[in-house]
Amino acid sequence: MTVANEDGYDIRNILSQMREEYWQGLEEEESEAKEVLDCLVFTLGGERYAFETQYACEVIRIPKLIRVPAVQSVISGIFNLRGEITAAMDIRPMLGLSQPEIGATGRILVVKSEQFATGVICEAAHGVQALFLDSFEPAAGLSAARQQFIKGHFNEEEGSVILLDMEALLCSPEIMVGEV
Repeated sequence: MTVANEDGYDIRNILSQMREEYWQGLEEEESEAKEVLDCLVFTLGGERYAFETQYACEVIRIPKLIRVPAVQSVISGIFNLRGEITAAMDIRPMLGLSQPEIGATGRILVVKSEQFATGVICEAAHGVQALFLDSFEPAAGLSAARQQFIKGHFNEEEGSVILLDMEALLCSPEIMVGEV
Protein backbone atom coordinates (compact mmCIF):
# COMPACT_ATOMS: atom_id res chain seq x y z
CA MET A 1 0.00 0.00 0.00
CA THR A 2 1.43 3.36 -1.01
CA VAL A 3 0.88 6.28 1.31
CA ALA A 4 1.06 9.67 -0.36
CA ASN A 5 0.54 12.97 1.33
CA GLU A 6 -1.51 15.77 -0.19
CA ASP A 7 1.53 17.03 -2.17
CA GLY A 8 1.85 13.65 -3.93
CA TYR A 9 4.97 12.38 -2.10
CA ASP A 10 5.28 8.67 -1.32
CA ILE A 11 6.45 9.01 2.30
CA ARG A 12 7.16 5.29 2.90
CA ASN A 13 9.32 5.11 -0.20
CA ILE A 14 11.24 8.25 0.78
CA LEU A 15 11.82 6.95 4.34
CA SER A 16 12.92 3.57 2.99
CA GLN A 17 15.48 5.24 0.68
CA MET A 18 16.74 7.41 3.53
CA ARG A 19 17.18 4.33 5.74
CA GLU A 20 19.13 2.51 3.00
CA GLU A 21 21.40 5.53 2.44
CA TYR A 22 22.02 5.84 6.17
CA TRP A 23 23.05 2.18 6.59
CA GLN A 24 25.16 2.29 3.42
CA GLY A 25 26.98 5.37 4.78
CA LEU A 26 27.71 3.57 8.07
CA GLU A 27 29.09 0.54 6.23
CA GLU A 28 31.39 2.77 4.16
CA GLU A 29 32.68 4.51 7.30
CA GLU A 30 33.45 1.17 8.97
CA SER A 31 35.36 -0.09 5.94
CA GLU A 32 37.41 3.12 5.81
CA ALA A 33 38.19 3.17 9.55
CA LYS A 34 41.90 3.42 10.30
CA GLU A 35 43.74 3.02 13.56
CA VAL A 36 44.43 6.36 15.17
CA LEU A 37 46.32 7.67 18.17
CA ASP A 38 44.72 10.60 20.00
CA CYS A 39 47.42 13.14 20.76
CA LEU A 40 47.80 16.66 22.07
CA VAL A 41 49.54 18.62 19.29
CA PHE A 42 51.61 21.73 20.03
CA THR A 43 54.52 23.82 18.74
CA LEU A 44 58.05 23.67 20.17
CA GLY A 45 61.04 25.39 18.53
CA GLY A 46 58.90 26.13 15.47
CA GLU A 47 58.11 22.44 14.92
CA ARG A 48 54.88 20.52 15.59
CA TYR A 49 55.12 17.97 18.39
CA ALA A 50 52.58 15.67 20.05
CA PHE A 51 52.15 13.25 22.91
CA GLU A 52 49.43 10.76 23.81
CA THR A 53 46.39 12.24 25.55
CA GLN A 54 46.75 9.78 28.45
CA TYR A 55 49.51 12.08 29.78
CA ALA A 56 47.58 15.33 29.30
CA CYS A 57 45.66 16.97 32.14
CA GLU A 58 44.94 20.40 30.72
CA VAL A 59 46.24 23.34 28.72
CA ILE A 60 46.51 26.73 30.43
CA ARG A 61 47.80 30.22 29.66
CA ILE A 62 51.26 30.85 31.05
CA PRO A 63 50.88 32.39 34.52
CA LYS A 64 53.53 34.37 36.36
CA LEU A 65 56.37 31.94 37.01
CA ILE A 66 58.44 32.15 40.19
CA ARG A 67 62.09 31.26 39.60
CA VAL A 68 63.50 28.73 42.07
CA PRO A 69 67.23 28.58 42.89
CA ALA A 70 69.20 25.33 42.77
CA VAL A 71 66.99 23.49 40.27
CA GLN A 72 67.76 22.16 36.82
CA SER A 73 67.91 24.78 34.07
CA VAL A 74 64.93 23.18 32.27
CA ILE A 75 62.73 24.23 35.20
CA SER A 76 61.67 27.75 34.20
CA GLY A 77 59.82 28.34 37.46
CA ILE A 78 56.88 27.26 39.56
CA PHE A 79 53.25 28.37 39.60
CA ASN A 80 50.11 27.76 41.62
CA LEU A 81 47.67 25.43 39.87
CA ARG A 82 44.51 25.40 42.01
CA GLY A 83 46.43 25.17 45.26
CA GLU A 84 49.15 22.81 43.99
CA ILE A 85 52.67 24.13 43.42
CA THR A 86 53.59 22.96 39.92
CA ALA A 87 56.90 23.23 38.05
CA ALA A 88 56.97 24.69 34.53
CA MET A 89 59.59 23.14 32.24
CA ASP A 90 61.08 24.36 28.99
CA ILE A 91 62.11 21.09 27.32
CA ARG A 92 63.40 22.71 24.12
CA PRO A 93 67.08 22.50 25.25
CA MET A 94 66.64 18.77 26.00
CA LEU A 95 65.45 18.29 22.42
CA GLY A 96 68.15 20.50 20.90
CA LEU A 97 65.58 23.02 19.63
CA SER A 98 65.83 26.76 19.13
CA GLN A 99 64.22 28.84 21.83
CA PRO A 100 62.19 31.64 20.27
CA GLU A 101 60.44 34.05 22.61
CA ILE A 102 57.19 32.67 24.04
CA GLY A 103 54.49 35.08 22.89
CA ALA A 104 50.78 35.53 23.51
CA THR A 105 50.01 32.10 22.04
CA GLY A 106 52.32 30.40 24.55
CA ARG A 107 50.72 27.79 26.80
CA ILE A 108 51.57 25.37 29.56
CA LEU A 109 50.61 21.75 28.92
CA VAL A 110 49.96 20.19 32.31
CA VAL A 111 51.11 16.57 32.10
CA LYS A 112 51.03 13.79 34.63
CA SER A 113 53.09 10.75 35.39
CA GLU A 114 52.67 8.17 38.11
CA GLN A 115 54.84 10.20 40.50
CA PHE A 116 53.90 13.84 39.81
CA ALA A 117 52.31 16.45 37.56
CA THR A 118 54.29 19.18 35.82
CA GLY A 119 53.86 21.81 33.15
CA VAL A 120 55.55 21.87 29.76
CA ILE A 121 55.91 25.31 28.20
CA CYS A 122 55.11 25.44 24.49
CA GLU A 123 54.88 28.19 21.89
CA ALA A 124 51.30 27.24 20.90
CA ALA A 125 48.82 24.46 21.60
CA HIS A 126 46.80 23.12 18.66
CA GLY A 127 44.49 20.78 20.58
CA VAL A 128 43.76 17.07 20.49
CA GLN A 129 44.07 15.43 17.08
CA ALA A 130 43.62 11.88 15.88
CA LEU A 131 46.86 10.92 14.12
CA PHE A 132 46.73 7.96 11.75
CA LEU A 133 49.07 5.14 12.76
CA ASP A 134 49.64 4.13 9.14
CA SER A 135 51.47 7.47 8.63
CA PHE A 136 53.80 6.87 11.63
CA GLU A 137 57.52 6.34 11.10
CA PRO A 138 59.84 5.36 14.00
CA ALA A 139 62.66 7.73 14.95
CA ALA A 140 65.84 7.20 12.99
CA GLY A 141 68.97 9.23 12.33
CA LEU A 142 68.55 11.50 15.37
CA SER A 143 71.22 12.44 17.85
CA ALA A 144 71.31 10.17 20.90
CA ALA A 145 70.16 13.02 23.15
CA ARG A 146 67.11 13.66 21.00
CA GLN A 147 66.28 10.05 20.18
CA GLN A 148 65.76 9.11 23.83
CA PHE A 149 62.73 11.43 23.99
CA ILE A 150 61.26 10.92 20.50
CA LYS A 151 59.31 7.85 19.36
CA GLY A 152 59.00 8.93 15.73
CA HIS A 153 56.85 11.16 13.54
CA PHE A 154 53.56 11.23 11.68
CA ASN A 155 53.41 12.43 8.08
CA GLU A 156 50.18 14.47 8.04
CA GLU A 157 48.68 16.65 5.33
CA GLU A 158 49.62 19.77 7.34
CA GLY A 159 53.21 18.52 7.70
CA SER A 160 55.18 16.34 10.04
CA VAL A 161 54.18 15.85 13.70
CA ILE A 162 56.90 14.52 16.01
CA LEU A 163 55.71 12.12 18.71
CA LEU A 164 57.39 12.59 22.08
CA ASP A 165 58.05 9.70 24.45
CA MET A 166 56.48 11.31 27.51
CA GLU A 167 57.28 8.36 29.75
CA ALA A 168 61.00 8.75 29.04
CA LEU A 169 60.76 12.52 29.32
CA LEU A 170 58.95 12.50 32.67
CA CYS A 171 61.41 9.93 34.10
CA SER A 172 64.45 11.85 32.93
CA PRO A 173 66.87 12.90 35.70
CA GLU A 174 67.23 16.25 33.88
CA ILE A 175 63.79 17.35 35.11
CA MET A 176 64.01 16.14 38.69
CA VAL A 177 64.04 18.95 41.24
CA GLY A 178 66.91 18.77 43.72
CA GLU A 179 69.10 16.74 41.34
CA VAL A 180 71.51 19.61 40.53
